[in-house]
Amino acid sequence: MRPTQRLHPLAAALTAALLPALALAQQTESAELDRIEVRALPLGGTLLDSTTPVDVLTGEQLDDKRGATLGETLQSELGIHSTAFGPGAARPIIRGLGGSRVRITEDGLNSLDASALSPDHGTSIEPLLIDRVEVLRGPATLLYGSTASGGVVNVIDNRIPETRQDFGAAFELRGGTAGNEIAGVGRIDGGVGPFQFHFDGFYRDTSDFEIPGSALSRDRLAELDPEEREEAPRGILENSAIENEGGTLGGSFVGDWGFAGFAYKRYDSTYGIPAELEEEEEAGDKDEEEEGGIAIDLEQERYEFKAGLNAPLPALQSINLKVATNDYQHVELEGDEVGTTFNIDGLEIRTEARLADIGRWANVIGIQYEDTELEAIGAEAFIPPATTESLGLFWIADYDLDPVKLSAGVRWQDDEVSLDQGRVIEGVTGRDFSLLTVSTGAIWKLSDDWQTSLNWSRSERAPTQEELFADGPHVATQAFEIGDSTLGEEVSNNIDLGLHGDLGPVHFRLDLFYNDIDDFVFLANTDEIEDGLPVQLWSQADAEFYGLEFEASVRQDLGAEGELEWRFFTDTVQADIDAGNGNVPRLSPTRIGAGIDWHRGPMRANLQYYRAMERSDVAEFETETSGYNMLDLNLVYALDLERTRVEFFLKGSNLLDETQRAHTSFLKEFAPLPGLNLSGGIRVAL
Repeated sequence: MRPTQRLHPLAAALTAALLPALALAQQTESAELDRIEVRALPLGGTLLDSTTPVDVLTGEQLDDKRGATLGETLQSELGIHSTAFGPGAARPIIRGLGGSRVRITEDGLNSLDASALSPDHGTSIEPLLIDRVEVLRGPATLLYGSTASGGVVNVIDNRIPETRQDFGAAFELRGGTAGNEIAGVGRIDGGVGPFQFHFDGFYRDTSDFEIPGSALSRDRLAELDPEEREEAPRGILENSAIENEGGTLGGSFVGDWGFAGFAYKRYDSTYGIPAELEEEEEAGDKDEEEEGGIAIDLEQERYEFKAGLNAPLPALQSINLKVATNDYQHVELEGDEVGTTFNIDGLEIRTEARLADIGRWANVIGIQYEDTELEAIGAEAFIPPATTESLGLFWIADYDLDPVKLSAGVRWQDDEVSLDQGRVIEGVTGRDFSLLTVSTGAIWKLSDDWQTSLNWSRSERAPTQEELFADGPHVATQAFEIGDSTLGEEVSNNIDLGLHGDLGPVHFRLDLFYNDIDDFVFLANTDEIEDGLPVQLWSQADAEFYGLEFEASVRQDLGAEGELEWRFFTDTVQADIDAGNGNVPRLSPTRIGAGIDWHRGPMRANLQYYRAMERSDVAEFETETSGYNMLDLNLVYALDLERTRVEFFLKGSNLLDETQRAHTSFLKEFAPLPGLNLSGGIRVAL
């Protein structure tokens, strides 16, 4: 650790507070890990059955962390950061990898939005309606294909019920101070005989978000003359407002034979992209300035069909079919003018068959097909229209040798990117890639309280449409992107080593990872300017990513005063690349923190603090980023009435009201994270 990364005094105090708790907790009961089934794993199983590191966020834990975006909701989870492209667009980054390497799925099917294309594109998912989030950290290419080489975030919301259910309804209303947020969601679930149904809807509206000080960083302010410095925006992150609305309806037939159902989803979102002062001044007078700025207008209609059959043949335990189709439009507005329009027509079909067990062998075979047509329209369209077609075949197996369980798998995939309308770029009309992924791993239960896991995988990833063929100004990211049609396949060799165990009431978790990537594709900064924008080149070089995630927790019984759980955690990722000065752009910073959870009857509270360390080992033409402190608090009071549960909640984020700039963000120099935000509301479940 660098000398400049000394532990903040508040972090040191909270860490020291863990020591007496560890001593006191020796007389408390041992905490047991939740055995939660993970639906993102084709063979099923729980968190402790997977050689791939898996996290599940659900129940109270999810309720306390829900934000306006999926990235904000997950940004404090181990190994996960956010792109932080303004409050309206925040996508998860896993172990330093994001974009097209992290696959966002809705119960196993691609979200089919444009969020992987660019950090200014938001995910078409409303966090307040999610029942559960499953995160596969590390390569999940074997399970979900080339676009999962960095991990998978799988969200589940019961839009197509798979089992018979009692009637239930729920709603939540909340408000927040930092952006004058007003948000509400509602849902109804139930069934009549074999027919089951689900309805939901949501609405969210915010104004521009409050920030502690200047929107511009110290370096940016230093470049301005005194008069410009006085006019620099302070206290408010201009053009950061959000308005989202939409809903889902679904239904299914359920019986002993299995289930079959259909769902329709509508998602509309409008949000601003914060811009630099110089761009705002170009708008002219104040009225014109208010009408200026870049905003995103996003619309998605999604249709899904799912079916599952139980024991359809003697050789099959089950077979599942999932189909999703998508009509998506994403408009980048420059003031009142349409700059670029992105249209996506997507289709995914996924079938998994669980074979009958043969002795200790459990096997799944599957096929996955995806067809995506992406068209960018407008004078500043930086990507030519193209169709990406993918076909994958996979086999996954477990062999139980209790106390050791072995796993293995192989996937063949063909990815083809074809330019539309007979276009030819640098002598090519498209690219075709044949990809092979293999994986093997083991879990060893050392005792009833300890287990270790080891996983190795070799995966191949094809470059995407924008990496191959981008050529033009991308106004929302304020860059001139240039692709390379000669890019080759990425080849990744990844090793994961995990250790989970209990010492009485104390639970430990340690995950170490190493990822050696040949021909890593990245967006390189340059010192060139074109069309008034800095040029960024899609390039390729060998890279290594390595790091760890560690967590220790302990429960303490306070008798009549309830129960405490103390937690200490840290995560870090480092990377080297054979290009430039050897540093990877926008790499996630190291974090270290601690938290306290308290439960007593109808009340619960949790306090969490972490320190995000500075990033001084930066890529060429990239600036250093200062560290910051994050302190969050949640308070909940629940009432259990005859057939109704009511929860009143209050949440405080960034309680220190500190200026925070995310090193992972393209906008860090002029768009800090929101300041102190107090939010609260009510949840009702019938």
